[in-house]
Amino acid sequence: MKKGVKTKYIGALIIVLVLFYIGFQVFQITYNPIRTMTAGMETVYDSITEDAVFIRDEDIILAPKSGTMVYDVKDGTRVEKGGVIATVFSSDSEANSYSQLAEIEKQISYYENIILQTTSGNSSLEVIDTNIENNINAYIRTLCSGQLESVGERSTQVVDSINNRKITIGENIDVNSMLNELYARRKNLQSNITKMDSVVSEEAGYFVSSVDGSEGIADYEKAGELSVSNINSILKNGKSKEAKNAVGKVVKSFDWYVACNVARKEISDLKVGVQVNVNFPQSDVGELAARVEAINADAENADKVALILKLVNMDESIAKIRSGKVEIRFNKYEGIKIPNEALRAVTTKDAETGEEHTVKCVYVLSGNVVKLKFVNIIYTGEDFVIAKSNTTQTGYVRLYDRIITKGEDLSDGKVVKFRQAD
Repeated sequence: MKKGVKTKYIGALIIVLVLFYIGFQVFQITYNPIRTMTAGMETVYDSITEDAVFIRDEDIILAPKSGTMVYDVKDGTRVEKGGVIATVFSSDSEANSYSQLAEIEKQISYYENIILQTTSGNSSLEVIDTNIENNINAYIRTLCSGQLESVGERSTQVVDSINNRKITIGENIDVNSMLNELYARRKNLQSNITKMDSVVSEEAGYFVSSVDGSEGIADYEKAGELSVSNINSILKNGKSKEAKNAVGKVVKSFDWYVACNVARKEISDLKVGVQVNVNFPQSDVGELAARVEAINADAENADKVALILKLVNMDESIAKIRSGKVEIRFNKYEGIKIPNEALRAVTTKDAETGEEHTVKCVYVLSGNVVKLKFVNIIYTGEDFVIAKSNTTQTGYVRLYDRIITKGEDLSDGKVVKFRQAD
């Protein structure tokens, strides 16, 4: 072999060895045999998930005649007995004029109020600036929450509050001209509205514009008497009737019921009068507190009971849900969440009796020293446990400890030579 070829291969070998050495050094620096997590608090529940029906004290409101209807109140509005819910017109053009008139009236009221505050000397820049800040914050919160139907209204409030400030400090905004134009538009719209009929609520309550045909599927006054068979029938049959010419409904009471069938053994410790939490996974209602109203046995279904829960919350979202899955949460557990891979089993000996016991523990990292800590488990999940957070008892895992979730050849007091990774 020629000398030049030998030199070429030797040079290539040296380069490979250098690269290997650099790679090995990088590996030693970056390789992490230990992974940790920070011990944090978690809340879990014993829970069951079942199909349920929701029973409310509600009346359907019917329109007195056919025509084009315009709502005078929004969903979620509390209405009084005899209060106007909607207005029915004989034509679409009249209904459109009425809707425009309602908006014009709001604008007139707004500008008249500005003039009143300015002339009376009651306008305060500090108050106005606070109002601007509040409106901007409300606009941002509405955007972040995804309530797109309310964005326009919030935007108008911001613009109006800024205009109010401009007028107060004397900027050239001719409010009187705006009002004169609005007065003229109001008069013109009023001339287009010749005939109307009002839809009124016969009961006081919470107005909801939607009707699902399941109103009255169960007697509200006898909700606590429902049986397993009753609930099965309601879930199977669904709607009770179709309501023609329905304007909406009024939910007359803020108290309502969730009824479902559950396995008797799953709620053996549950008693009437106990408070539980109910979560609605198929809606945006969230979690609500409830009281156990009744637990009804059924001779035909020995392994099942009818669980009736009473709730005292009501809003637009709640009023619109009729049936679906509910998660009933009870027996709350709060403590440190530890994944199963971090748990270890060690054998300890009783100092007095000499008896050996196997106990659960974890390794934690304090600085670069491994320490063994015991775990007082109060709840066991599928792939984790909840441990009691002991702040005074020594030797037990505590909040914010660096729990080792992965590591080899660990022992109490061992000094870790490599940096831990999260």
